[in-house]
Order: sequence, then structure tokens, then C-alpha cells
Amino acid sequence: MKAYFQHLRRLNISGNTAVRRPLPTPATYLTQIDPNVQASLNSQQWAELERVIDLAIPKPAPKLVDLRFEVDLLISRYFIVLMVGKDRRRTPRSVPVSRFTQLGNWMAAVILLLGFNLAISTSVLMAAYLIKSALGIDLLPGHFRGIGN
Repeated sequence: MKAYFQHLRRLNISGNTAVRRPLPTPATYLTQIDPNVQASLNSQQWAELERVIDLAIPKPAPKLVDLRFEVDLLISRYFIVLMVGKDRRRTPRSVPVSRFTQLGNWMAAVILLLGFNLAISTSVLMAAYLIKSALGIDLLPGHFRGIGN
């Protein structure tokens, strides 16, 4: 157990926990073509391949919320990703979204936001209460005497 926590400490100190892969470029895919086929392509064919691959690679869109973090448990590691942004897909969805699904998505978003609000509010109030108790501040003197008094 001690070795596990030392390993976590080393990862946090070295900063290797938030390493992201670079975005793919057409060159990363074109280098995987067989060298004989590469030699047979002229410059016009090569440029057209680059253009088509560049169109096929999804481009990241700006997000209003981009929250990514990892949860390290004793057994395994999990990651949680929450992204909120405008839908910028070129092609429409193949299956139309029903009104019931839209209503469910809207309700899930409201419940999620209320849950986050409740969790943060509870944490802030609990921290304020613990600080008040640690400082010995009694807001209602003589009101609560404890058990057995």
C-alpha cells in the first residue's frame, strides 16, 4: 500500500498525469502507406490524398465546459469527462431525436446541474461549520447543550 501511494506521489510531482496525445495530422496517416505505393504516387495524387485525409480527421471544437479528471482507486484507475458545447457536426443524425428524448436530455441536464449545485453548497456550508467549530464560535449560546446535559 505504501509503494502505491509513493508511486502516485511520483506521478503528481513529475506532472505526467495530464499528458495528452497530439492531434493526428494527414502526415501521421500517410507515413503508414507502403513505401512502394508511396514511390508510385505523383505530387498531385499525394496532395489529393492529404486533402481527403485532412477532411476525414475530426477537428476539435471549442467547448463551454471541458472537465477531465482521473479517479485513482486501489484496484484500477477511471477517468471522467464532461464536455458542453455547440453541436457542429456536418451531417445530421441518422436517427431523428424524438420529443421524449429531448425532454429526457433536458431533465437530465437540469438534475445534473442541481446535483452539482447541491454538492458544492453542502461542501461550502460544511467547511464553514467546521471552521466555526474550530474557532469556538457559538452562534446560539445555550441552545444546544449536548447529550446528557
